[in-house]
Amino acid sequence: MLIHRISEKMPSEGMLAILQQLEESSAVDQTPQYVVLLLAKVALNTLVLSFWLRSITKSLLGLCSISMYLVDLLLVGCISWAWWFRQDLSAHVFLCFALSHSSAIYSFLPLPLLVAGAIDYTVRRHQEAAGQRSEGIGTGQCGAVLMLWVLACSYSYCYTNTEVLMVEYEEGSKALVCPVQASTVVSLFCLNLSFVVCFILLLYYHGLPRWVGQASNISRHWAPGNDLARSGKLEAIEAGPEVAAVEVNQQDRPPLLVSLTLCFALNWAPYILMSVVCDSLGFAVPAYATVNLLWTACANSLLVGVVLWYGDAENTPPYLSPDDICEWSVYWRLSKGDGVTKAIETPNTKVTAPETDVKLMCLDSADVEILEV
Repeated sequence: MLIHRISEKMPSEGMLAILQQLEESSAVDQTPQYVVLLLAKVALNTLVLSFWLRSITKSLLGLCSISMYLVDLLLVGCISWAWWFRQDLSAHVFLCFALSHSSAIYSFLPLPLLVAGAIDYTVRRHQEAAGQRSEGIGTGQCGAVLMLWVLACSYSYCYTNTEVLMVEYEEGSKALVCPVQASTVVSLFCLNLSFVVCFILLLYYHGLPRWVGQASNISRHWAPGNDLARSGKLEAIEAGPEVAAVEVNQQDRPPLLVSLTLCFALNWAPYILMSVVCDSLGFAVPAYATVNLLWTACANSLLVGVVLWYGDAENTPPYLSPDDICEWSVYWRLSKGDGVTKAIETPNTKVTAPETDVKLMCLDSADVEILEV
């Protein structure tokens, strides 16, 4: 249970967490509410982790999410221990210590985490463009995650107030409270992101339903890493050292920025909308609840989308992107063409194509033959 700041000396993002309500004849312990809240967060983190498990270790944001999951488990254990010994007055002191420091740490993490994640993807992009595969990138990512936690703990140690206070917030009602912090970075992240996504999609609103349908068709007919052989009923083309390419319709394709934004919005619009609505209604949510794996997965998807848009010139489908939530390869094809004109060498092999009404161009060094499939 939370109440907003009651003093102008408190920071604008500060609030008070009620530890125990004191009335004339009884005292109501609020610790179970925090246990339930943190258990719900762990359950949400577990659900997100199940969808992100395949590639979560491939990015700095993913590694930080794993560490955050472990910290949340530790926090649940600490709060549960305080609840078990709730009859002791020092239990409220310990509970205040845990809530105040955890909220301060989680309020600090989002901004440096976004910056570090952007740097991580930039370094990865340059390494892939140069054809380099650094064996020590995982070690560097782990070191960066450890540094982030050290900085966050140092900030919490220097600027956190863990004093248990007695306040009168209603007539005849007093409470033991402690100061906690909210995450303004997460709130601004969701608010600004909602404006940008809505602005981009509204500019092309007339084509959105059609493009969603086309993306659904692409998703059914193409698989990452298997551009040509998808159907069992395929027609083979015997050829020497020649190049096969699929001619696609150049019209009615969304720009890459719009296509990637649509992919992001279809997956993350509910979360962003929920966050914006909660902030608009003035719900007091501390940082240890708002900074979770759902937010880090959303931030990871955003950074992956930005990298794909920025790397448009490479013209390569993003099959191995470290994001299991958004189907980036499908919406990349939606913008570039579901049968992207990517040269594929076929010396003495059978070139196959899906059973669709498309034209297959066999390009040789001297002539061009168009076959109807």
